Amino acid sequence: MPKTADAGPAALDRTTVRRHTGSYHVPYDVTAMDFSIPGARLETANVTEGDGSRGVVRVTRISRGPGITDYVTHEKEFTYSTFGIHVGQDDRLTFFGEGQRITVHLIDCREDSARLGDEITIHMAVSPHRVLIIPKGVAHTLDGLGGVVTRDEPVWYADRNPDWEPDNDLVSFLRTADVAPVVRTNRHELPVAAHLLVSRMSQATNAQVRGAYGARFRVSIGGRTTYATLRPAWRAAETEAEAEADARRMIVRNNFVLTGPESFTVVPSTDSCTSDVLEVRLDGQDGRFVRHEYSRRHLTWLAGSTDASIEVITEDGEHSVIPLGDPTIGVRIPPGTWYRLTGSGRIWLRSEMELLDLTPWQLDHPLGRDVTTADPAQAGPSRPEQEDDRYLPGPALHALARMEAKAIALTTH
Repeated sequence: MPKTADAGPAALDRTTVRRHTGSYHVPYDVTAMDFSIPGARLETANVTEGDGSRGVVRVTRISRGPGITDYVTHEKEFTYSTFGIHVGQDDRLTFFGEGQRITVHLIDCREDSARLGDEITIHMAVSPHRVLIIPKGVAHTLDGLGGVVTRDEPVWYADRNPDWEPDNDLVSFLRTADVAPVVRTNRHELPVAAHLLVSRMSQATNAQVRGAYGARFRVSIGGRTTYATLRPAWRAAETEAEAEADARRMIVRNNFVLTGPESFTVVPSTDSCTSDVLEVRLDGQDGRFVRHEYSRRHLTWLAGSTDASIEVITEDGEHSVIPLGDPTIGVRIPPGTWYRLTGSGRIWLRSEMELLDLTPWQLDHPLGRDVTTADPAQAGPSRPEQEDDRYLPGPALHALARMEAKAIALTTH
């Protein structure tokens, strides 16, 4: 861990007594609310109601902020035994699921806060219509997350700080502790370009390691307070889809780290580092195939029914069915490829996009709406993927996505 000049025991050995100061019960239709811990609040999410075509009933786009999108899936019996404090990150959390009731516990651990030690509890239902903001330096843990997917659109900060470890800035402590660590938070918000760089670094790391996320605790060693990281021995199981990845080309292994035996933090797989969430009712589809003329799509199942598949028509006219239900596996759909979702029930999909770099006179479809549909009898062989296909650089597409999200938010809020 990098050391700084003021990283001695006196700088780290700080705690505050926890004082529960209030509980909040958020009505289902409330999407914006402030809480007594400064900076902790709810904001209205950027949601577009679908028209039901292709079964899409709701699209949740990025909200304010840098537009990075990470996802955490939670197995049915998932529980947190610790609190976590980010010293260099604001969390911006949106929850997706079947309307589960969740409980959020927050403790103000910022050394310069007038509410240091204050603890509050927030009770609310899972809803895609609101974003929970947890500022850096506020400890948090949650109950009721089994089967829920959390999207985080983090805001990152840097500083010269004895509490900050760039590789893992989360300071953990047991939920049963009577006191909480006091931390110094980073002051300097990273520009968007630096957010993209950090996210790309996270992709590279998680593409190679895919181990368990470590918990960083304050410990006393030889009379000196420092940090130690504990890492569980969880490993992701090999999947049948992964074995077929090279042969089928459309099946790819996502970049992820384990946060439980069967719970995953899934980071971006494209260099734009951003995505939408599609809520799809598989029973409500019209059976038509779709294709995207000018974009390559990456779809990842996050939660919901496991009776779900993607049916693809190859360039030879053959039909191939790819089962869904594993958030560590993504499906890569090239431009001009006919596909449709099949199955029953409701699912949530991460939708990432790469946009073809076209000459100006070819851009006759607006961003994200390059869709053609066809009945099964009309959907012929898919267009072969071209070796010379070029895509917009990730930062350019990221900027376009942020502009689109802002424009949609202005017209719908």
